[in-house]
Amino acid sequence: MSSINPPHPLLPEIDRLYQAEEVNTFGKDRGAGFYEICHQYAQTLWVMGFPAKCILLLNRALSCTLPETDPMLKRWPLPYQAVAWLLIHRPEDQFIGNPRRHWQHLATRMVEPNKELRTWRAWACWYLAKEILPVSEYPPDLKQIREESVIEPTHAEIAAQLKQLSPADDVVRWQAALDWSRAQLGHVVTQQLEIRIRRIAADELPMVQKLGHRIWEQCYPGIISERQIDYMLSIWYQPAAMAREMEVRGVWYALIEVADYGSVGYVSFEQYPGTDLCFINKLYLLAEMNGRGLGALTLEWTASRAREMGCKRLQLRVNKANAPAIRAYLRAGFVFLEDVCSDIGSGFFMDDFLMEKVI
Repeated sequence: MSSINPPHPLLPEIDRLYQAEEVNTFGKDRGAGFYEICHQYAQTLWVMGFPAKCILLLNRALSCTLPETDPMLKRWPLPYQAVAWLLIHRPEDQFIGNPRRHWQHLATRMVEPNKELRTWRAWACWYLAKEILPVSEYPPDLKQIREESVIEPTHAEIAAQLKQLSPADDVVRWQAALDWSRAQLGHVVTQQLEIRIRRIAADELPMVQKLGHRIWEQCYPGIISERQIDYMLSIWYQPAAMAREMEVRGVWYALIEVADYGSVGYVSFEQYPGTDLCFINKLYLLAEMNGRGLGALTLEWTASRAREMGCKRLQLRVNKANAPAIRAYLRAGFVFLEDVCSDIGSGFFMDDFLMEKVI
């Protein structure tokens, strides 16, 4: 049997190449036999050098609704770790497509049978892809997220839905795949943080300037040019300029602080005079603090301050290419209002989405 890749260690050993017709003979049957042949054909496609097609067969295996007690699942567990292994060991010279976008589309366009369970299994695979694959190479479909108001689910939401819908051991297998992936990639599982957000006076604005320079150098390369980064930092992050915002427009500045870490981010916002609108001008965190709930907590804190001012709406602008921030705002309840492209001088432009949340 000729092959391009060595066998996938979490798929069945095969002594011949399986064919698509062998899968198709099962028709609408989604029993143990179908589940097994999907795994065998997935191995065939892998060794032949077709990782993207291998993923499609693992999706088909996940369309089965075998109970946890079925002997087939003891032999070949639900293929979450097989998916994770494939994503980590993806060959550079073989087409894999964009698995993250693939599972986003699959989860949001699922049809019967077993639509709900298959939807959440697709989101579980999407979460694996999100954890494993670099977003710069495998971005989400932001156009669909915006036009269809797609809100990407959290780990807790996926786990809860799988626990409710599946007759098998999805949550255990999926979490094991996540833990294994993080170990393989050297990702550290974060611990709960002691967080404080506090309004500051003008004498602490140099800390905002220091954080701004550090965070922008982490966040914006690849989104805007280095020249534009330098220009925007030079006009928006001078302590004297920020102090004038506080004095003339009543802008709030607050530092986000974490025990044992110190200041890790900042937020600034203001109420537009004569309106019920609070506009968030800046909200940034050090890259190493992303994914730990600080952004969501800061948005909640800001919304509370805005309500105290008598505001009923929060607005902000986010760069169209800043996918992580867009996902965070959507998850926090913001919706798209419009595209905004602004000339900020010296030949530079801000190409943003304007987003809003009713509070």
